[in-house]
Amino acid sequence: MSSMPLSRARALAWEGLENHAALYENAASRLVAHSDAALDAFDSVHPPSWDGSAARLARERFIEQRAAGRASATGFEAAAEAMRQVARMMRTQQSTAMSAVGAAIADGFDVSDSWVVSARQGASLPEERALILARHHEQVSNAANAFHGALARSITVLREAVPQQRSVEGRSGEGERAPEPPADASAKQNREYWDSLTEQQRAWVLEKHPEWIGDLDGVPSGARHEANIARIDSERERLDNQREELTEELEDNMFGGAFTNADAELWYTERKLQDLDTIENMLDDYPEGRLMLLDMSSGERGMAAFAIGDPDSADHVSVTTPGFTTTISGSFESMVKETASLQREAERQLFNNGRGEETVASIAWLGYEPPQKDGPGWADAPAGFADVAQSDHAEEGAARLASFYDGIAVASEQDDPHITALGHSYGSYTTGLALQDPGPGQPVDDAVFYGSPGVNASDEKDLGLDEGHAYVMEAEGVWSFLGGDGDPVGDLGNVGSFGPDPAEAAFEQLSTDALVTPDGIEREGSTGHSEYSRLGSNGELRTSGYNMAVIVGGLQDQVVRG
Repeated sequence: MSSMPLSRARALAWEGLENHAALYENAASRLVAHSDAALDAFDSVHPPSWDGSAARLARERFIEQRAAGRASATGFEAAAEAMRQVARMMRTQQSTAMSAVGAAIADGFDVSDSWVVSARQGASLPEERALILARHHEQVSNAANAFHGALARSITVLREAVPQQRSVEGRSGEGERAPEPPADASAKQNREYWDSLTEQQRAWVLEKHPEWIGDLDGVPSGARHEANIARIDSERERLDNQREELTEELEDNMFGGAFTNADAELWYTERKLQDLDTIENMLDDYPEGRLMLLDMSSGERGMAAFAIGDPDSADHVSVTTPGFTTTISGSFESMVKETASLQREAERQLFNNGRGEETVASIAWLGYEPPQKDGPGWADAPAGFADVAQSDHAEEGAARLASFYDGIAVASEQDDPHITALGHSYGSYTTGLALQDPGPGQPVDDAVFYGSPGVNASDEKDLGLDEGHAYVMEAEGVWSFLGGDGDPVGDLGNVGSFGPDPAEAAFEQLSTDALVTPDGIEREGSTGHSEYSRLGSNGELRTSGYNMAVIVGGLQDQVVRG
């Protein structure tokens, strides 16, 4: 079999196979009981006076059915035992492989989704470190080979042990149509819709109507990813046709776009085509990622959400919401790269703190249209700077973001996943409003606001969070508007346009300074507005990024306060 990505191997949960074993054992017991009961019922309802060849033939049929039932039950019991053996073996192999990966990460190296150990970007690699890297690479490679070999053997064992279900003539579900999802439904209702479909109906939806579920909060992320991938080509074709029509319209109009919106529509159409290019590049760069949202039609700008890790199985999930000037083709790729660094650091910190079995998924969410400083017209730039001082974009985005949070919780295989909301710049205001959504309560456990002009709240209660679970980071500096090294957008909190200044509110204030964090790593500080989540020159996340990672991993006792 082909190599399984590390993220999928880490997320495999063998409890599910053990649960299936229990179901098979239960089915075996019921089958024996029903087979015996059927023969007993036959004997009890037919009087002794009924005799002859017909009676003997009927009783023989029931005896044959009981024997067949007991034989099937024996097959179910054998399959259940095979499942339990596979679960025990693979849990051991998975633990061994993840220990090798964790040791490499703890030593300061990166391990890619293809199981390759490498030095962190920008990190120096003297000869001694190179030897350590080579040793870790060999250990991870050997562990991966052993894991994949055991997995291949396990699949063979299960295929031979599990009874094959025979299809019933005339009952093929191929091409089975499905109803449309309910309109304007909640994430919970969307999940109920998806769960109500048969496997054949789900396959039909993914093939015929992927647009129904690609952006549907509450549907499992794997299905959303598959649906959105299927939509890329059709969306490109639609936008190509739209560009051609608008170009022809402008060429046939002697006034160009002076008296129509065709020139502006063409400008936005071309940017959306660039957005699709960017998304396809990200899918190549992060084959293990999940495209959880693809919207090229409801707004002027394209919108997307991209997950690193599996949000459905992860113990910890983070959602990062960006702010002013963020677009897919302009900066989303960099945002996803930072999201990947955050996810790796969070899992690294979990391993360092003896919780290496826990997994993390981190999501870059651009499911709204932040204010922009560019556009097709001369007035778009000043209008964008005016928009960033208004709440309209944030209010519209907050409703979408609140639904996205709900969808993560509803789609999760965990009973109560730990969810962290991260908001940067204008996105922090959008995040704050989303946490105040008037719905039945939001599922977010922790929130981090950085470079924030305000979140429309003065304490955790306003955000539906427990005390001590809202955090603020602002790069320190003096007179940032006059060229200093502070955060000019964070300084807007002093004005109070978006509520109390977060840096002065009753939130946990975290450090952004250069220092040695509790894990013993020397980290660089953040200056300006854009460095909070970026790697430092030493290849490590800055102090601000470290703080976000330990909060995402549920390690709040490891934060560095300001």
